[in-house]
Amino acid sequence: MKTRNEIYQGEGAKLLRFITTYHTLRYDQVLQLFSRHEQSIKSLITSLIKQGRIIYDKEHDLLCDSQQSAENPDYAIITCFWVLLDFKKGVVYHTSGEFPIKLNFFSQDEQYEIIYIGEEQEALINHVMESIPSHGSKRLIVLESESQAAKITIDDVAAYCLVNESGAVSYYMRK
Repeated sequence: MKTRNEIYQGEGAKLLRFITTYHTLRYDQVLQLFSRHEQSIKSLITSLIKQGRIIYDKEHDLLCDSQQSAENPDYAIITCFWVLLDFKKGVVYHTSGEFPIKLNFFSQDEQYEIIYIGEEQEALINHVMESIPSHGSKRLIVLESESQAAKITIDDVAAYCLVNESGAVSYYMRK
């Protein structure tokens, strides 16, 4: 007889790591992370919810690591996670970042930082990023509107990104 770990091939630990790292992710984002085993991941998610190890906010379709995360989801992380998923095939490792960097990831021999800038936060984020050297990281800047790009003075920007409601990412370069 196979153990639960053998059935899920260690994906339970990965799933818990992702949810506790990012605190809140959309259900469909988690499925995209494990796209090869969608049915077994759905069963695993259901099991973890029943065990109380993760929380499912059915109304917003969110998987959360705590009640606090469910009550106050970080939509900036969720938005940035769509950008990460766009690079999924080449991603070697990913984790959350420290303000104002929302996510860090490595793709082959390149390092990326994903930074979310809400409307009217441009000056604050520009100021904070002046003191954070890129150390060769490529920066992906997620904006709420394309017009914000003109207000950004951050170094080493690889692209500006807009993410729509369904998670589709559009990339722009400033002229």
